[in-house]
Amino acid sequence: MISLYFNFCVFAFVASITPGPTNLISLMIGSKQGVPAAIPFVIGSSFSAALILWLSGFGLTSLFIDFPLLQTLITWIGALWMSWLGWKLYHSTTHSHLPVPSKIAGWVEGVILQVVNPKTWIMAITVNAIFTTSSSEYSIPLFYLALIFFIVAMSCLLSWSWLGQAAKSINKFSEWEHLINRSLAILLVVIVWLSVFMMQ
Repeated sequence: MISLYFNFCVFAFVASITPGPTNLISLMIGSKQGVPAAIPFVIGSSFSAALILWLSGFGLTSLFIDFPLLQTLITWIGALWMSWLGWKLYHSTTHSHLPVPSKIAGWVEGVILQVVNPKTWIMAITVNAIFTTSSSEYSIPLFYLALIFFIVAMSCLLSWSWLGQAAKSINKFSEWEHLINRSLAILLVVIVWLSVFMMQ
């Protein structure tokens, strides 16, 4: 049983630390506003992903199987919304010493992002297929799965935010900030639309 929990922790870590829209936005917030400003977004994203994982065990993901049009609709809405976030970053101020006029994303955006993020739904379906079975001896209760994932996801997203904040201390960071912001924005949009076409 302990090995099952360990295996899930490894799965949750890999799913949370690998680059994706949520990670890139955490990095953006950290680089522009610091780790404290990223905490609401991180909490919202982690809670939303954990909640989706928990609810998927009660048949929520079957809605996508029964109503494929719903999945397509949510995927496209999510892609357009995340592209808008990328557009905001692409055109954001590049002067590190100036206050950022408005936040990139907060806890509400974090919650919504996971609802429309295909990666989150794939993760939830995978978890329920692998780590929950009909045998109670070899399964982990959904609540524990969701709680573990919440903790691991929060830690991973905060590490991305810290990476963004740490980058600001690099010499001549302000000279490269414009290029970094635009590169991250383009990368975000590319990842999002690749995910969309892979889901088709």
